[in-house]
Amino acid sequence: MDLRAARMTAQALTRPLPTAREVVAHLVGVQAQSPWVAPYVIRPRLAAGAELAPLDVVRTWVMRGTLHMVTSEDAGWLVALLGPVFAAKTRPRRLQLGLTDELLARATAAVARALPATRDELLAVAASVGVPKGQARAHLLSHLCMSGRACLDGTESELFVPLPTGVSPAEPLTELASRFLHAHGPANAEDFASWSGLPLGKARAVIPERAPEPVTDPVPRVRLLGHLDPYLLAYRDRAFALDPARSGAVQRGGGFLQPVVVVDGRVAGTWSRTPKARRLEVTVDAFDAVPGDALAAELDALGTAFDLPVSLVRPPAATSARDDQGHGRA
Repeated sequence: MDLRAARMTAQALTRPLPTAREVVAHLVGVQAQSPWVAPYVIRPRLAAGAELAPLDVVRTWVMRGTLHMVTSEDAGWLVALLGPVFAAKTRPRRLQLGLTDELLARATAAVARALPATRDELLAVAASVGVPKGQARAHLLSHLCMSGRACLDGTESELFVPLPTGVSPAEPLTELASRFLHAHGPANAEDFASWSGLPLGKARAVIPERAPEPVTDPVPRVRLLGHLDPYLLAYRDRAFALDPARSGAVQRGGGFLQPVVVVDGRVAGTWSRTPKARRLEVTVDAFDAVPGDALAAELDALGTAFDLPVSLVRPPAATSARDDQGHGRA
C-alpha cells in the first residue's frame, strides 16, 4: 500500500470538494487560531473557482483543546464530547492565574448573559466581576466555549455567540473515530489520540487494529500546504511524508507546523507568504528537488483562489527544471 497516496486521497488532496464547508465537514475541523490558517488548509482541497470562505461554520475549542473551525451541525456534539476533557486539563493553570472554581462559575455566567458580544465587551464583563488581568481572562473565554455556552462566529471577527444546537450522534466517540478514519486514514489509535487529544485508552477502544484497504489516487506532483495542515498534523509519526532529519525545519517549536511544499507526497521544503497590497509574495525554501513547472502551476492555483497575482520572490535553490509533461497541472 502506498501510504502517502492513501492519505492524500482520504484528505481530499487528490479529489477536490465542491464547497469550503464540505472541506471543513470532511476534515471534522480545521485549526483556526489565526484568521489566515484555515483558508490555506481549505484551498488545496477545494474545487477550482469555489468560494474559500465556508458558510454555516463557527469557531470553538475542540480537538486538542485548540481553536478550530467546525460546521454548525458538528459544533454542539464535538464540544459536549471534548470540551470537558480540556476544561479539566486546563484547571491547574486557571488556578495558578487566580481563576478559582467559584470565580470561574460566577464569571462564566456573567459573560454568558452578555452574548452576543465582542471579545473586548466580554473582557470588560470579566473585569467587572473580578477576573484578574492577563491570561486569566483569556482562559475564561476559552472555558466559556469549552463548557458549551458560546463559540466564535465563522468569520474573522471576534464576535462570541451562543453555541448552535444540533442532533448529537448516538455514540459521539465512535462517530468521531469513524469520521477521523474516513478523512485521514489509514491511521491507528496513536494517530487518533494525537489528533483528538483524547487518552490513548479511549482511542484504542474505538479504532480498529486493521482498517479496510483504502482507495488511492495518483499523487499530485506539487502541493503547497499551509500552517498546521492535517497532512502532517493528523499523524503521530510523520516519517511517511517527512524525513525525520528535516523535522526541525518544519516544526520549529511549540508544535506549530510551518507551511510545506509537498512533492509526490513527500515534504520537499517549506514556504512562506508575504501579503502585499495587490499581490502575494511567496518564498520557497526547498531541501529536495521541486519540479519547476508543477510549482508554477500550484502558484497559479494559489493566486486564483485568493484572487491575487503571486510572485515567487526567489527560485528555490533545489528546484528541478525537468519538464512535467504528462503529469498535468498540480
